[in-house]
Amino acid sequence: MLILALLAVTPAFARTWTDLQGRTLEADLVKTTATTVTLRREDGRMFDLALAQLSAADRAFATGPSTGASAATVPFADLNAMLGLDLLADDNLWDDEPAAAARRLHLPLEGKNLHFESYRAYPKKPISVLGAPAYMLSLQSSEGHITAVTLMFANRGDYPPFLGRDSHSFLSKAELKEFDQALKTDFDSLTVALTAKLGAPKRETVVGGLEPNRHVLRWEADGHAFLVSHDAEQMVSLKIVPADRNGTSHLSDEQVRRMLKERLTKRPGGDVIIDQVPMVSQGPKGYCVPATFERYLRYVGIPADMYELAEGGGTGFGGTSFEAMAAGLDRYVRRQGRHLDKATFKFNINSIARYLDEGRPIIWGLYSTKAFNELSSALTEARGQVADWPKWKKTVAASDTSQLGPDRESAHACLIIGYNRATNEIAFTDSWGPAFAERWVGIDAAQKVSQDQFWVISW
Repeated sequence: MLILALLAVTPAFARTWTDLQGRTLEADLVKTTATTVTLRREDGRMFDLALAQLSAADRAFATGPSTGASAATVPFADLNAMLGLDLLADDNLWDDEPAAAARRLHLPLEGKNLHFESYRAYPKKPISVLGAPAYMLSLQSSEGHITAVTLMFANRGDYPPFLGRDSHSFLSKAELKEFDQALKTDFDSLTVALTAKLGAPKRETVVGGLEPNRHVLRWEADGHAFLVSHDAEQMVSLKIVPADRNGTSHLSDEQVRRMLKERLTKRPGGDVIIDQVPMVSQGPKGYCVPATFERYLRYVGIPADMYELAEGGGTGFGGTSFEAMAAGLDRYVRRQGRHLDKATFKFNINSIARYLDEGRPIIWGLYSTKAFNELSSALTEARGQVADWPKWKKTVAASDTSQLGPDRESAHACLIIGYNRATNEIAFTDSWGPAFAERWVGIDAAQKVSQDQFWVISW
């Protein structure tokens, strides 16, 4: 009865422990002996529990070495069979062409430019991986090299019963209990399957991440690290990364300034555009804010993942506010040697040019209404054929903006990435996939749907 009696509010970096009778306790691991584990509850009380009474996954977590776990040697075909995915063509994923690996995994292109390339899928029917349903699969690369393969299992954004729910939706206790059980079940499935094939995991604490001291289980096999994370009340994920990957080196302020300015493109006709921002497709969920922040952070060399940003930024089942996300990100960005600043200015071409001319995109809060998107899509398609720019300026000025205005239900976030002084247009990018990488609209139309919330990375 001890576990049942110790139930409490989930601590910040707690794990859900389960005994053989299915009873749970939220607590952090303090230490492990040959026969017991010592756990600390949020209120600081510590308890010793018998290892033999814990679930298989919890025993694996508790007894996994905290450092120095040896890597397994497993034929790549066996790793593919374990995952149920055609991931590896040989013993080394990291020297493969990103597009070739994506084809094996049946992942459509998410976005590609000179520096970033990524592929992502949200299967209509979840794919079974390691005995658990995966709702999202992605592959990311930088400078032509694969950097990570990510699979999302139960999570607040993609969990089917919660799709289409907004942030004001009421979730019953039964729904939340079912979701919590899904998190636990998926984590157990991954842990048991990986341990059976690759041996006991290493317990790893992510240092310097968005959530300091996050506990992750790590397995290694032939240069590939399998990282499983179970974040209380949020998500279960599997990341496959190079086993020898070192922490991202920090660029100096001058290096960042030079890098960003080099990525600024000036085109005939007057377009000034930042066209090298990585694409992230948020999928059918309300993750426009974390997806937009991920794109900006990765663009300036800061590691980021929209799911982790959503967790750290307090994303609910329907979406995230700017203020909550910024508050959650501020300390993380500062640890990376940068600043996340809320910018206040009169929304016009001159104001945004101040940032864009330095190669800095602007996170923009707007009301992405149907009328605004129809106008932008029409203008973006038409301007691809423009030869007479003075005439085009008149076309943009004549745009019908009478139906544009605030609409709380269409609150959205995107990146402003360009402008044209001669035609009075701005360029922006939505986190909806490659078709939305670069969109144009007149500044007058943009002003009508703007929330006048702007964020930039500074140093």
